[in-house]
Amino acid sequence: MRQGGPVGRPEIPCGFNEIEGIYEWSLDNSKEIAKGWIIRAMSIAELAERTSIDAQTLESTITKYNDYCRAGYDADFGRSKESLKAIEGPPYYAFQVETTVADTKGGARRDKEARVLDLDGKPIPRLYAAGEFGSIWGFLYQTATNVAEALVFGRIAGHNAAMNPPLE
Repeated sequence: MRQGGPVGRPEIPCGFNEIEGIYEWSLDNSKEIAKGWIIRAMSIAELAERTSIDAQTLESTITKYNDYCRAGYDADFGRSKESLKAIEGPPYYAFQVETTVADTKGGARRDKEARVLDLDGKPIPRLYAAGEFGSIWGFLYQTATNVAEALVFGRIAGHNAAMNPPLE
């Protein structure tokens, strides 16, 4: 898997913040291993130690996953047979994955009650939105507020949707 292609992408388009060309990821991830971005270990126990993961938990997780690979179906996440590749080694590899915030604008407009508005600006009955589906700010590109908007309008939308009487 490590040699199957870059783990990272050399380009990550984020609206106005194109970072293409800042770093060119190696095709086989070897440069990133040398930099320490990808951890290489010769045993599951060593990998667990180097990543601060409980060794018994890591071992049992890999065993369970490999069982799913042999069965051809991932019962935990529903992955298809084609996407399952057994973890066999050594060597073993790991890297840290972190969340990032990227957002999009456009889509449906909504009001302060999280109601989706029609083309005339009138609420569409029983239709609410939050997060990346539209914005209270319309097509304005704002930064550092997207998570707050998703949380605030998710709560507002959920509360207001729950207040609707059931359809008959």
